[in-house]
Amino acid sequence: MRRREAARTPRALLACGLLACGLTAAPEAAGEPAGRTLVVSARGPHRTLEDALAAARDGDTVVVEGGAHGPVTVSRRVALEGRGWPVLDGGGRGTVVKLTAAGASLRGFVVRGSGASLDDENAGITVAAPDVRVEGNRLEETLFGISLAHARGAVVAGNVIASKDLDVPRRGDAIRVWYSDDVRIVGNRVTRGRDVVLWYSQNLAVLDNEVTDGRYGLHFMYTDDADIEGNRLVGNSVGVYLMYSRRLRMRRNVVTGNRGPSGFGLGLKDMDECDVTDNVFADNRVGVYVDNSPREAQSHVDFVRNLFAGNDTGVALLPSVRRNTYTDNAFVDNGEHVGILGGGTLGENAWARGGRGNFWSDYAGYDRDGDGVGDVPYRAERLFEHLTQRNPALKLFTYAPAAQALELAARAVPLVRPQPKLEDPAPLVAPHVPAGLPRGAAVAGAPLVASSFGLVALAVGLLAVPGALLRGRARGPVEARPPGGTARAQLEAGAAPVLSFEGVTRRFGATLALDGLTLAVPPGQALAFWGANGAGKTTALRCLLGVIPFEGRVTLRGHDVRRDGKAARRQVGFVPQELAFHDDLTLRETLAFYGRLKGLGGAAAEAEALLGRLGLAEHAHKTVRALSGGLKQRLAVALALLGDPPLLVLDEPTANLDAPARAGLVALLAGLKAAGKTLVFTSHRLEEVLALADRVVLLEGGRLAADVPPRDLGERLQAHATLHLLLPPAAVERALAVLTDAGYAPARTGAGLSVDVDPTEKGRPIALLVGAGVPLADFEVARTGSAERRAGPASGPGRA
Repeated sequence: MRRREAARTPRALLACGLLACGLTAAPEAAGEPAGRTLVVSARGPHRTLEDALAAARDGDTVVVEGGAHGPVTVSRRVALEGRGWPVLDGGGRGTVVKLTAAGASLRGFVVRGSGASLDDENAGITVAAPDVRVEGNRLEETLFGISLAHARGAVVAGNVIASKDLDVPRRGDAIRVWYSDDVRIVGNRVTRGRDVVLWYSQNLAVLDNEVTDGRYGLHFMYTDDADIEGNRLVGNSVGVYLMYSRRLRMRRNVVTGNRGPSGFGLGLKDMDECDVTDNVFADNRVGVYVDNSPREAQSHVDFVRNLFAGNDTGVALLPSVRRNTYTDNAFVDNGEHVGILGGGTLGENAWARGGRGNFWSDYAGYDRDGDGVGDVPYRAERLFEHLTQRNPALKLFTYAPAAQALELAARAVPLVRPQPKLEDPAPLVAPHVPAGLPRGAAVAGAPLVASSFGLVALAVGLLAVPGALLRGRARGPVEARPPGGTARAQLEAGAAPVLSFEGVTRRFGATLALDGLTLAVPPGQALAFWGANGAGKTTALRCLLGVIPFEGRVTLRGHDVRRDGKAARRQVGFVPQELAFHDDLTLRETLAFYGRLKGLGGAAAEAEALLGRLGLAEHAHKTVRALSGGLKQRLAVALALLGDPPLLVLDEPTANLDAPARAGLVALLAGLKAAGKTLVFTSHRLEEVLALADRVVLLEGGRLAADVPPRDLGERLQAHATLHLLLPPAAVERALAVLTDAGYAPARTGAGLSVDVDPTEKGRPIALLVGAGVPLADFEVARTGSAERRAGPASGPGRA
């Protein structure tokens, strides 16, 4: 008996020691130790993921070698690792992956095909336990992407997330953090989600992520003590919105091109003790919007060393905002540097601290003692800004000579000078450039940000020039030289060009936004500009319209846009991406009004003709505010056609439209093209380019990378379409045989088959199956391509 007890004693002592250290020994099961590796492959030992998970214990690793698998629930502390990008496919139903065990992890999988129910919050991956890691996965065709609830200490890192191809309100959140403290969101790339939501959670770190083409890039509410650092928020409706939170630190982020209905780069609502430092806010409708922040009497909000460049409004504040401090920021080439929303005056905000204010690109003072601080205060008192705040419709004349004449009059006759909106007592004569910003591919894809830096450098180089000259030259970007050829050589035989670019360059200091662009467009041709956000497409259009200075030459029907601007502008009608109308006018009144502005005789008669031609006659009596998005876009086309210009220029004309409205507008433009109208447009949608364009100009970083027929674009982009075929289980083998015999390489999914096809022949596999009598429940199409991934979202999954 004593020998038996003695034999048990070492084991008992080990257990006591482990307990004293806060650890427990893993129970022995069938003599096997914990921490095993279970392999799922066609060779075994486990042939299905479900079998491996059923056999796994806490602490095991399950390695999945390729293949396609259905939805999974991980209810043990297991590390699930994919090799060769195995696919977890939900088949268009429910949530694909559920991680419900503390300490579980998921790495290296393609997760696709969630359901589409917003009510049920169908997601690619849900996490409902602490200390879970979701790293290095690709999510495709999911409604919600990665959703965390009560998941303290989770890590979401290095994932690529693309949502279903739905209208923005019907999408789910790409990443959601809900009641989950101490979470790290690091190095993810998100495109075409709805929002990245971080609510009711404390001590978060949101670092080095890229979020594009969504609604809210990052949306914080009731979340204290978070770091938002090194992120890139581009092309969303709103870049970042911070609400009802304390002690958020936003540093070294790049926030550009956020131009939705509100278009805030950063919005602050009821925020306390907020630190906004070393960020870039460029080309947004509003760089920063501030509403009741801070909300508490002893709190503050600080803006330090940020760059506000090329925004319609740099910083917009409600009149009630107090206790904001702005120091060492650079305000460069904004439509207005600071706006007061709703009128009134600002008070109790500091525009300098410690004897240092901010750099203002329209400051006309001097620095006699060379200490870097202007010797006279900066006052924001531009008359035209004052008038547009009272009557926003006057923004129509922003680039008109009349606006410049008003400013000249205000400076010359102080009696008409408005009350200053703000006074910076210590304006800087050299700007600060934020340091430590996201580098590498994330920034290289945003030439607009680089252009802003170049503009700052230009401002520094012109410090010795009088302020009026600085204002005249510190405006806009530059473009690129193609690989050989002249404009004349690119024309169809004997056709004089409607439009030509000859060595067009748009420069910010040493930075090029367009670099020697040379091309020509003959009559009746439809040319599409294609490229990443910031590649130079919109800059090329702005040069064409003559609204920014540039080097080189642009002509419209032989008229130089700089030397003969008035005659050149008569040759072109322009449809901008973001529309602005007088909402209280009817369609008929709107067309007649703009016709009179253009000096057209018989403007009313032309308006009636355009209403009928563009299918707007039955809506002519409606006010603009009562129109759908598609009808507003048609109205914009009608305005551009006033005076019957030979060239129609459109910037992302279908960007904000739903699918039926897109189809209607593309059909309308195709009709105009058939009637002989020359079209130049930008687009990110390959199907639109294939439907409309005769020719595609691919821009990369401001340079003309290719000039090709539309059908060659897919090959150049290495684009393909993936057809997901939803099949009854009994039909899968027959479908596999039919497609294999036809030369395809189909792959099994959880709900049928997927097959890669040429994007112009998506219907052929379906026709083969139907012809062979194979029943097909449904199908979806996803398009991908290497250049499209650089340029932004692919066309994505869309039910055909």
